[in-house]
Amino acid sequence: MNIYELLQAKREEILRSAAKYGAYNVRIFGSVARREADADSDVDFLVEMEPGRSLFDLGG
Repeated sequence: MNIYELLQAKREEILRSAAKYGAYNVRIFGSVARREADADSDVDFLVEMEPGRSLFDLGG
């Protein structure tokens, strides 16, 4: 399974986990978003946080 298939398979789990910590509008950027990722690439997420959430929530 490549990274793109894995992201699709885990989409709902990723969104649930983000919501648990107050993150929403979850997006990817970087090499994965450009479809240039290789075996050594990581997945970069960009999120918005609910008002009042802390850096600990973002780290979660």
